[in-house]
Amino acid sequence: MGFISLSEAADRLGISLLSLRDLIDRTDRKETILDPDPTADFWSSSTAVIPERDLRTYEHMLARRRFVRFRDRYADVLVDEVELSCRPGWKSLLERVAERLRWMPPAWNVRLRKAREKSGYLILGIEYDSDREDARNEIARLREEVRLSSLSVCEECGRHGRFRYSPSRSLTLCDRHARLSEPTLPGDGAIADPALDGGRLGKPTSD
Repeated sequence: MGFISLSEAADRLGISLLSLRDLIDRTDRKETILDPDPTADFWSSSTAVIPERDLRTYEHMLARRRFVRFRDRYADVLVDEVELSCRPGWKSLLERVAERLRWMPPAWNVRLRKAREKSGYLILGIEYDSDREDARNEIARLREEVRLSSLSVCEECGRHGRFRYSPSRSLTLCDRHARLSEPTLPGDGAIADPALDGGRLGKPTSD
């Protein structure tokens, strides 16, 4: 079995070394990293290696995080350059959105333009005929329904999660991935919806 350095693996995957380290950390694969230097730090080591065969695993992980299958399956309700800048745990929410868009009247000209994380919840950007009141009302309901649902789904893995109030970046995470938002601030665990926190984290938007 052959081994390659993390930097070579990152090059072959077409991502930065920092992005690869972050992927390894987020997917709990640090134990698969081999390092001849037992004192080396994972985030800065220049001697760490991985089994070359693991490249295929990381390719699949990256495809999932880039929503490759979702883009193919729902191309009919996505704009050509749709922006999906959220984590893979919310894939089920994106599928719910796409299925709802498919059932909307063709005259509404509905397409998903953007889905991104903001302050721990999912924000949707949707193109549609805004002159139609029925379309405006239905899209508004869908956006709020999905935003609220996202506050109970771990962004990283899709398990049940909750909003984590952090000074660095507030996220919705399960207990297993809670470390990604550490350290947390006073009030963590008491704030269920950051849009109703008195303005500290901002209000939901529909961009």
